[in-house]
Parts: sequence; C-alpha cells; structure tokens
Amino acid sequence: MNGERNTNLDLIKSVACISVVGLHAVNMNNYTLYYLFDCGVPLFFMVNGYLLLLREQAGYRYVLYKIAHILKVVLSWNFLIVVPVLIFRQKLINPFRMAFDSLLQKGYLWHFWFFGALILIYLILPVLHLLIYEKRRFHRAMCLALMCVCLCMSTLSMIKGYPLSMFVPQPLRLWTWLFYFLLGGLAAFESGKIQRVPLRVHGILLFLFTLYNNTVEKKVGLYLLHSRLAEYFYDNLFSIIWYLLLFTFLLRLPIKDSCKIPISRFSSLTMGIFIIHPILLFALNALFTPGGTAAVLIFWPGLTMSSLLISYMISKIPLARGLIRLR
Repeated sequence: MNGERNTNLDLIKSVACISVVGLHAVNMNNYTLYYLFDCGVPLFFMVNGYLLLLREQAGYRYVLYKIAHILKVVLSWNFLIVVPVLIFRQKLINPFRMAFDSLLQKGYLWHFWFFGALILIYLILPVLHLLIYEKRRFHRAMCLALMCVCLCMSTLSMIKGYPLSMFVPQPLRLWTWLFYFLLGGLAAFESGKIQRVPLRVHGILLFLFTLYNNTVEKKVGLYLLHSRLAEYFYDNLFSIIWYLLLFTFLLRLPIKDSCKIPISRFSSLTMGIFIIHPILLFALNALFTPGGTAAVLIFWPGLTMSSLLISYMISKIPLARGLIRLR
C-alpha cells in the first residue's frame, strides 16, 4: 500500500460525518434534507472496507488490536457517563452492562451500534481478506450475493407493507453492513474501470440519482413501507446506486492543494464528532427541540461546529485524545 494519505478518503469521511449529524439534527422536520443525509452510515462502512481490504495483510492479530481499541473507546465513554447520570437522574448504572447495551443500540450511547457492527465485521475480516486476495472473483460474487439479499429484504418489505429489518437490531443487519464494507473494497480494486467514466458524466449521474432517490424514498416510505425512518432504505436499489455513485465521485474528485490540509484536519476529528454530537443533542433537546426547516438549518451547523470544537479540545489533551480516535 502507498503510505501517502488519501485526501479523497478524508473528504468522504468528512461528508459522512456531516451527514450523520444532519440526519440526527434534522430528523423528520424536513424529509428532503433527512433523506439527503442518510448516506452517512453507508459511506462510513465503505471507507472502512476500502482501507482494510486494500491492506496487504489483515490477520487476527491486527483485527484483535482494532477490536481492543474500539472496546477501549466504548468502555471509556460508558464509564464517563456514569457520573452525569448519577448527578442529574439519581441513577447508578453498571458501565459494563451499558457498554454492551450501547453496542446493540440501547441506552444513552445508542449510536455506538456502529462500533458493534464493525466488531462483527472485523471478526470475519481475516477470512474474507484471505479469500478476496486468493480469488478476486469471490469478492465480486460476495458483493452480488449480499446485494441480492438486500434487494430481497427491500422488495419483501414493500410487499408486506412494513420493513422486515425492524425485527433485527441495527448492528446485527450484517447483510447490509457487510455489503457496503465489501463494496468499498471493490471500489478500491476497480478504480481503473471507474476512472474510464468521464468525471462530468459521473457528476450528472450522481445529481440525477440524488434527486430521483430522494423522491423514491419519500414515496416508498409513505405508501409502501409505512415507515419513514432512513435506516429502512439502506437495502433499496436506488439508494445503493446513489451511495456508490457518491462514494466513487468523491473518491476521484480533484482536490486543490490548499484544501487538503483543512479536509485532513477535519477528517481527523470525525470520530469525535460522531461520538459527541448525540450527547450534545440529548442535552440540547432537554432545553428545546427545533421545529421547521429554518430552525434545523441553523441547528445542524451549530451542532456540528459545537461537536467539532469539543473534539478539537479533547484532541489537544494527551491523556484524553484516545477517547475520540480508533487506531
């Protein structure tokens, strides 16, 4: 692998982070914005797949090292939250139980479900990595098989009139997360073929699918799924195409030298923003809940910048910076 930092991946991580904050800040006050922001989670999984599947080696020693650091972050934040919960809610919680629950999208740190899904993917990564490097066709076949599972889930959900994935906790929907993880890796291996498409054509396709997919999600959620939660659209065909077009477009987008340092610096704080913004959101919602498009358009950047500032301050404290970084 080339040791040079990939600024385009930093850009994708930054877009994903801003989108996740937007998804939670906007919520369902404006469905157009809400569905524009649902790209964040798939992009995060695709970035991880791109980076890890492109490695020359990904054995269990490396994987256990990665998992240990995830668990360290999860446990640290759950221990930290014991004090405010005790003070403000007069409730004593078991941080170890809370850490486990947070990986399953429960409790105060429910957004740690992303780490739970990553851990499950990491556990099978060495086998996947070995098979992919021995037989490249396996990678394509696995992506195709998982996409078929996604499409079946999406189609059956529309036929039934409710999302079937609602019965499976979000971190355990591995058919979806493993698909996006492998898709990110496939984009790395097939970058030569992607480059053959003129960037302007790529941009036009992305723009058209952005508009079309946004419309489809609104209609499908309202009339077929009878649920408008963004998490139930990750298996949808048009969403998959949109996420892939967005990921590959950002991956090949020319970045000026003057923009590289700011993008990389912001990217280095994305994990902190991801961790902190729901905690801030919980505290702010106790005081007020923004309603209407104008309010959330102010609230979303404010929440992002506040989370960024706190992450930056934590990164400057040597003993604390491990709270917002996964090695």
